[in-house]
Amino acid sequence: MSSNIIIYGGAGFIGSYIVEDLIERNFNVTVFDKKRYLLEDNNFKGNIRFIEGDFNNKKDVEKSLKYQDYVIHLVSSTLPADSNVNKRYDVETNLISTLELLDECVKNDIKKIIFASSGGTVYGRANSNPITEEHSTNPLCSYGIVKLAIEKYLELYRNLYGLNYTILRFSNPFGEKQDPEKGQGFIITALTKIANGDVVDIFGNGNTVRDYIYVKDAVKSVYLSIISNTKYNTFNISSGKGYSINDILDIFRNILKLNFEVKYISSRNFDVSINVLSNKRAIEYLKWKPETKLEDAIYKIWYYINKQGKHSLK
Repeated sequence: MSSNIIIYGGAGFIGSYIVEDLIERNFNVTVFDKKRYLLEDNNFKGNIRFIEGDFNNKKDVEKSLKYQDYVIHLVSSTLPADSNVNKRYDVETNLISTLELLDECVKNDIKKIIFASSGGTVYGRANSNPITEEHSTNPLCSYGIVKLAIEKYLELYRNLYGLNYTILRFSNPFGEKQDPEKGQGFIITALTKIANGDVVDIFGNGNTVRDYIYVKDAVKSVYLSIISNTKYNTFNISSGKGYSINDILDIFRNILKLNFEVKYISSRNFDVSINVLSNKRAIEYLKWKPETKLEDAIYKIWYYINKQGKHSLK
């Protein structure tokens, strides 16, 4: 008998890929979101239903959890770049609403909740790289602080009520359906600008190093988290390799043979100089691993942008 799983934020970038993966694994999938546009282009063959709801509306969430076995929490109303502007809004719409979700999970005897955290922000400035899950956590933005607070509350709810959970600290997921307008996702944003013939803006000198994980690799960790019964609750989901912004630009030039103009602008105070996550725990205990080479994934995205025949950021 297939399990029922609800994905909050399932119509978004990462969510739409999780939906596809779990349907192929014969789950009965419910997508809870304000919109469904990323799902409309997919001809899903499986048991899927869509609930149009507001994560900040307690009644909507309460109704949606009936008869569910598992919960995937992907919702975030803010981004690292804007979360410090209105910290109260960040807390109210993300942390408080998540606490209400956790209360409902307890009431409905949810078997496990999978939470998408942020490996790129919860650690802050690294004392060593690659960063393991035991590294200190000192976020530099409200986004990371709220993600970390949710992680702590998940452990509290496990201790108080027995709510089982897994935290997935994604590094920098990127892929074909990512929205370049959101200001999150350098690769898709830069390639879209190049497709439009625009200048690529770079914060700082381009030496900022990040760990990029192809979204189709990343989402497989969700299913493995559902079936896993390891002693660990928190996992970095990453490539385990670091690339600077200038490295990425060189791939654009050398692999894709692109010519474009770059403008270096002032750096941002919440950007750490290097963030590379160790994925050894996920490889050993989740039996998960990244499979797609960065160059291959970038080629797929460039092909996707041109095939779409429509570019934003104009």
